[in-house]
Amino acid sequence: SPAGTNLSPPTAEGGALRSQSPRRAAGQPVLLNGTLLRIDPDTGAGLPGNPFAGSSDANARRIIAYGSRNQFRFGFRPGTNELWAGDVGWNTWEEINRVADVGDGVAENFGWPCFEGTARQAGYDGANLDRCESLYSAGGQTAPYYAYNHNAKVVASDPCPTGGSSISGIAFESGSNYPAEYAGALFFADSSRGCIWAMQTSGGQPSPSRLVPFVTGANVPVQVLTGPDGDLFYVALGAGELHRVGYPGGTNRPPVAAATATPSSGPAPLTVQFDGTGSTDPDAGDTLSYAWDLDADGAYDDSTASQPTWTYTAAATVDAGLRVTDSHGATATTTVRVTVGNPAGLDPVPVIDTPDAALTWSVGQTVPFAGRAIDAQDGQLPPSALSWRLAIRHCAANGTCHTHNVQDFPGVASGSFVAPDHEYPSYLQLTLTATDSTGRTGTKTIDLQPKTVTLNFTSNPNQAMLTVGGTQQRTPFSRTVIAGSTNSISANSPQNLPPLNLKYAFTSWAHGGARTQNIVAPPTSATYQANFRLCWLLQPC
Repeated sequence: SPAGTNLSPPTAEGGALRSQSPRRAAGQPVLLNGTLLRIDPDTGAGLPGNPFAGSSDANARRIIAYGSRNQFRFGFRPGTNELWAGDVGWNTWEEINRVADVGDGVAENFGWPCFEGTARQAGYDGANLDRCESLYSAGGQTAPYYAYNHNAKVVASDPCPTGGSSISGIAFESGSNYPAEYAGALFFADSSRGCIWAMQTSGGQPSPSRLVPFVTGANVPVQVLTGPDGDLFYVALGAGELHRVGYPGGTNRPPVAAATATPSSGPAPLTVQFDGTGSTDPDAGDTLSYAWDLDADGAYDDSTASQPTWTYTAAATVDAGLRVTDSHGATATTTVRVTVGNPAGLDPVPVIDTPDAALTWSVGQTVPFAGRAIDAQDGQLPPSALSWRLAIRHCAANGTCHTHNVQDFPGVASGSFVAPDHEYPSYLQLTLTATDSTGRTGTKTIDLQPKTVTLNFTSNPNQAMLTVGGTQQRTPFSRTVIAGSTNSISANSPQNLPPLNLKYAFTSWAHGGARTQNIVAPPTSATYQANFRLCWLLQPC
C-alpha cells in the first residue's frame, strides 16, 4: 500500500505457509518457498507444459511441485521422468517425496506445513489457519512415498541412533556390480543418524518394505551420488572425506594407496624420502604403477618412482599426493603431510580468553569473545591468522545432536555475537582456529549452555488440548525453553474435553492476546492459562 494509507492486517499466509502460496487467491504473488522448479536453463523461465504454464505469475509458471519444508537433496530415477526428493522434517518426520513425471502437467502438493509425514501437523492444525483448513477439507495433498519417525528405527535391526534426524542424500543404483538385490535400489542418507539405507525394489519400484542398512557409522553424510561405474559415493562432512562404497565380488577391485614421508617436518631446505610401497591391491596378480604430486599443485607429474625424494626450499605445509593404478586402470589416491619450517612440526595452540565456558546466555544477549594463539615457530600469531565460528548444536531427547553454523568471524582476535533463537534442547559452540605461516592449524572449542526457564500450561477447565511449538498436549504440562526465545502457543477451539467429552470453545488466555500467538520466554518460570466455555444450545460454539 502507498505510504500514509491505512493498512489492513494480512491473512495468515507468511512464514512456513509460503510453501502453500500456489494455492493463494488469483492475483496474489506466488512465492518459491518449498517448491520444485522446471525452467529453461538459459532464461530461467518456466517451461511449456508446466502445471501453471498459463498463469500470469512468472514464479507460478516455473513450479512443478510445492508444499515441501526443506528439500535438501533430490535426484532423477534413471530412465524415467520421476524426481525423488528428501524433505527434512520439523519435529517428527523425515520424508521421501516423489514427483511421478516432471512433464505431466500435474503439480504435486506435499502438504507442508499443514502436513508432516502422513498426518496433519499438530501446530498448524491447532491454529485453525484458513490455508490449512481448506487443504484438510478439500484433500489433494500428495502423501510422502516413504516417511520415518524421528524416534523410530528405519530398520528395526540397524545400529543407527534415533532422535535427531535429517535426510541428507538421495541416489539410485545404476549399472553397479553390486549384488542383484540392489538393482535399481534407492539409497538415502541421514546426516544426524550417520547412516545410509538402500530401499530395494519390488515390482520394479523401490519398496519401503524392502529397506536394509547400507552404510553405518558415517560421519555426517550430507551427499550421496553414484559414480560412472555405478558405485555409491558419499561425502562425510564431519570427517571432511569422500567415500566410495565398492563391492569386492566384482571383476576388478581398486587398489589401496599408502604413503609415508621421512622426515615429515624440519627446517628448510628439507629433503624428504617418500615411500609408496605400502600400497596394495586386493586382486592377486595385479601390479601397481605410481604417480606423485610432491609440490601439491594438483598434478601427479613429479615422479613415477615407488620411493622418490624431494627437496623443499621454503617454509610451507604440503600435502604430497600419491596415485596408484592397477593393471586394469583402477586407481586410488592418498596424501601425506610434510611441514617445512616448523622445527617441531607442532600445530599452533589457540586460547579462548572470553567467554568463559561457564557462561550461560539468553536469546538476544550480546556475548563478547576474545582469543589468541601461540605457535612454536611464529610466536604469538596476529589477528589475521585467527578465525572464529559460532554454531548451534541442536539435540534430540536421546542426546544425539546436529550442527547449524550461525556465523563466521575471520581475521579477528575479538568481537561479539548476539545469541540466536533456537528450539531447546540446544547449545552454542564457539570455535577458534589458528593458522601459522606454514599452514598448520590448531583449534579450540567451547560449549556455551543456555539459560532455561520452565513454561507451565494450564486450562480452565482442565485437560484442554494446547499446542506449543509444533506439538500438542493436554493440560497441565510444562515445557523447558531458552530464556528469551520466541514460542508459538495455540488453544484448539472448539474441542471436546474428557471425561464427559463435552464440547468447549476458547474464550481467552489469562495473560491476554489472540488464541494463536507468539510469546517470549521470560527470565523466570511462568504460567499460561487458557480459558474455555461450555458450548450448549443457547450459546453454541
